[in-house]
Amino acid sequence: MENSLKSIGTKYGVYLGIALILMTVIAYAFNLALFTKWWFGIISFLLLIVISIMAVRDAKKQTSTYFSFKNAFTTFFITILIGSLLATLFSILLFSFIDPEAATAVTELTVEATREMMLNFGTPQAAIDEALADMQADNQFSVLNQLKKFIYSLGFYLIIGLIIALIFREKDPTKA
Repeated sequence: MENSLKSIGTKYGVYLGIALILMTVIAYAFNLALFTKWWFGIISFLLLIVISIMAVRDAKKQTSTYFSFKNAFTTFFITILIGSLLATLFSILLFSFIDPEAATAVTELTVEATREMMLNFGTPQAAIDEALADMQADNQFSVLNQLKKFIYSLGFYLIIGLIIALIFREKDPTKA
């Protein structure tokens, strides 16, 4: 049974990775400004949650015994790990090796979007200048920063995975 959970998690992880890579390719090919849109991030997040829930649901259907918290969490974790890793590796390849100029362009677009947002919130100019200088100094698309983002987001997704595992788990019938 452990192998079937891993194979289901792996299968859905690959699906998730492909979906996230396709979103990156679409934004890259059509409009780099999409990377700066809040709704683009929300769509990526929802896609990640939906596909991971599908994986856990599929694993629960294929389990002949009771579906434990560990089984649900393992399936979720494998799905998220593989999907996020594939998307991160593609992003590193694209923005660090294939087209570093695109990384520079997205950073400039992000700085401008941040400036507009901070102005709309009435942030003092000194704070805006400091925040934008920090953004420009820190290359968000460097290999190290992308790997850090992967690790941090994985930690966040683990919290969500705990909740999803609680929802999908079954109580052990032998421990009534």
